[in-house]
Amino acid sequence: MKISNLPLLAVLFVCSTTPFTLKVEASALSEVVREEHFSLKKGLALGGYDPVAYFQEGPTKGRKTIHTTYKGVVYRFSSEANLKTFEANPLEYEAQYGGWCAWAMIDGGRTKPNPESYKIVDGKLYLFYDGLFGDTLAMWNEKLANESEDQLIADADEHWLGQVAP
Repeated sequence: MKISNLPLLAVLFVCSTTPFTLKVEASALSEVVREEHFSLKKGLALGGYDPVAYFQEGPTKGRKTIHTTYKGVVYRFSSEANLKTFEANPLEYEAQYGGWCAWAMIDGGRTKPNPESYKIVDGKLYLFYDGLFGDTLAMWNEKLANESEDQLIADADEHWLGQVAP
């Protein structure tokens, strides 16, 4: 073995024996991965709902005339002000897990959410399915009696990263 390979081997050893959590923001994903893995209807995020409105007045349908495309994904807005707010910091307003149901993501599944069933945790938007087969936001909240929200999110994060990893 060459001596010049020793630093690389040391790094590989430390990385393989040291537990750590890898956090990947949605914007770090390539446009191709985003288009393939995001919950989109005809290239439209959040079913046409305004991502900024979730953090202000709650779910509000965006207008067809007020929109932007961010890394291959189209977002609609209810006002020009919300569009400008989003453009200043898109990461702050994008839904987690590409807009898929957070409850389903705990098990690595993908379920289209109801855009009006949501929760904001630590400044991040999580969407949930609410329909014929149940209210997954209610199920998420019930599970908080036995698990921390941080653990539920960590489980969902792990499955999401496993789906979008190159």
